[in-house]
Parts: sequence; C-alpha cells; structure tokens
Amino acid sequence: MNDATSSTLDTNASVTTVPVHAQRRVSYEFDTKATRADLAIPYVVIVNGKVQGPDKPRRLSRENRKIAVTVEAGSKVALYLNSDVHPNHRRNPVYEVTVNDKNVSVKITEKTGNDDPDPPTLKPVPATLSLSPDTDFYTAKLTGNIWMTISHRYTEAEANALLPANTDPVVRKAVCSIYRGLGVGKLDIPLRGESGVLHVSFINQGNPQANISRCSLSNDVLPRTHPWAFMALFDMARDTQLSQLHITSCWRPSLGSIAHRAGLGIDIDVVATSNKRININRVGLTVPDTSDNPNITTHEKELLAACTNARLQEKLHRDKEIREAAKANCDSWENEVEKNEPQLIRSIRRKLQALEVVEQILDPWYIELNTKDSKSQKTNAQSSDNERIHKDHLHITIKDAKIYD
Repeated sequence: MNDATSSTLDTNASVTTVPVHAQRRVSYEFDTKATRADLAIPYVVIVNGKVQGPDKPRRLSRENRKIAVTVEAGSKVALYLNSDVHPNHRRNPVYEVTVNDKNVSVKITEKTGNDDPDPPTLKPVPATLSLSPDTDFYTAKLTGNIWMTISHRYTEAEANALLPANTDPVVRKAVCSIYRGLGVGKLDIPLRGESGVLHVSFINQGNPQANISRCSLSNDVLPRTHPWAFMALFDMARDTQLSQLHITSCWRPSLGSIAHRAGLGIDIDVVATSNKRININRVGLTVPDTSDNPNITTHEKELLAACTNARLQEKLHRDKEIREAAKANCDSWENEVEKNEPQLIRSIRRKLQALEVVEQILDPWYIELNTKDSKSQKTNAQSSDNERIHKDHLHITIKDAKIYD
C-alpha cells in the first residue's frame, strides 16, 4: 500500500543549484608519555585561518588524547596550542594540513632532548595493509623547540599592561625589568619603607636547556612566564619583609603539569628574613628512623607512620571502630604538622591565598588545589605523586582563564 501523495513541479518554478562539498574528518592524536601521559594541553582549532567556535580554549584530557574536526575537502586545518590559545597570542599556528580527497589522521609524539631542531612538520606514513584506504596518515614531533614556539614570550609593554592598575609602583618596576631583559639572574627590590632590600635569585633550571637547542634564562625562560606570577611573589615577599627569595623554576617545556609549560607556574625553594632563613624542604618525612631535616621531627614521623597504617587498616576492614581510630591517628599527625610549621611559611601562604591571581599553592606542608573554593587545604603526606613532587619547594599556579580554565 502506498500513501504518498503525487505532485507536479510548477512550470514557472525556478531551480536553485546548491553545491554540496564533500566532508572530511581531521584528527590529531597526542602521545606525551615521554614526559606526562595525561598532559592537559590547551588548544583551539583553526580552519582556513579562522578559529572554530566556540572561541574558547579546550584541553586534552586523561581519557581523550585526540582533537577531531569535520571540514570541507580543500580546507586547511591547524592548531593553536599551549599559551598561544590566548586571543592576544595567536601568532604561531602549528601542525597545518591541507585536506584533499581523504580523511586525515596526525599522530604527534613528544620527544625529549635538545638535538632535534625539526619544526612542527607533518611527515606522511608509508601505506600499509593495516592503514585505512580512505585516510591519509601523518606523524609529527612535539619537541622542546616546538614548546618554545607555542609558548608566548611576553614583552615589557604587555607585562606593564597586564599588571592591575593598583600594583605597587616598586613591584611594577621590578616585574617590567624582567621582560626588558635582566643582565644577570638577580634582582634587588626595595622593601616597604626603609626596611631593607629583597634579593631575588633566579636559579638557572636545567629542563629548558636540556630540551631546547638554544635557550637563555633571561631572554627565553623568564619572559615566557606570566607577569602575574612574578607580581604575586614580589607582593608577597614585600608584605612578609623577605630579604631573600630563590626562584627555581618558571616556564619550562618538558617537565610536570601544563602550569609551568604554559607559563602559569612558578617555584621557590628558599626564603629568608633579616633573622631567619628557611629551606622549603621536607625530604625524609616518609623515610624510617631519624632525619637531619630541621622541618621534620622524629615524633611527627612516628605519627605519620601510625596514620598511614591506620588508613591502610581502614581500607582493608571498613569497620566503624577502625575508621574512628584512623581519624584519630591522622588528626594527631595533622595537628603536629600545623604546630611545627614555620610561622614565616604560614604567613607566606596566607598572603598568596589572598591574591586574586593565585589559584593553587602546593608545598611540603600543604596542598591547596583551589584557593578560591571552600575546601580545606590538604596536609602533604607525600603519599601521591603530586605530594611527593612538592616535598622540596613551594609552587603557585596563576589563573588566566583565557589560557587555561
């Protein structure tokens, strides 16, 4: 049975030809296991020179290491990556491919070392029976040199414009001098009133030099660090009357989370006032027996061992009495940490927490992943990778939603 109603085209009607373009799928797959398998690289996709909407940076996730887009045949596709996703920084598109009569698949593999100056060039994969006949396959590298290409280098004018209008003139002058170019890895900043000078030392970190063919601390590393990071540290240092501040890591290409690689992370390992010096270090906390680290007591180590064992028993038995015992043991250890934390470190953390631009504070005493939420900071037991990484320095992450949110 046919219920369709028949019809006849009006002889006066016009016919419009609508071109139908073939659609092709382009995918980029990232392998960053050389440094960090779940690296959350920010990205935006460009098709024929235009950023695809919505124009907001996305990022790779632990579960999904692919970027995929459907375009018309004949299109050119490329990526803005890392801090280049910021609308004001989009000058270096990478991994461009022209789509013809097949889909395109690009496998990008991170490589360490500084002996590979290759640009982000796509190389065809020789055809094999295992490859799909309707797809062109390419490979490309992600090297330290490419990381430097996709990491924005701030100018002095940009730094000056980014600093809030109410920035202390002394701090503004110090921050801008970094982007003008420091002759040496040191900077002296007057403290408030006439109470002395803050001596800032920039330690020549090894990661950029080990992974970039030509790299300078003053010309390449420091200027790729967000100006808010230096502003935050200098504001804090002047408020707490520090006389010494050691900055050990700023922008770097091939180590750790995306915070440092996007210029949003900065580390310090030594602070001092006119009468006290502290190495920000609690190495040895989880090592049995005694320790010569002045930031750790034998009693605290015993309390942590009891806490760790109680938590293990809690996981094994899930009994109310055991759960209460675990809480009591761990509360005792956390109280001991709080009691013995240097007052200067506590003051530094509170000053940093109050700054709008600071999102995270990670140090040997406490781990705070979000300074703006209502959750309490977590005591650093050096039990997770993130806790162990921050057993010997204090790290802050700057929040710039136009790069990473």
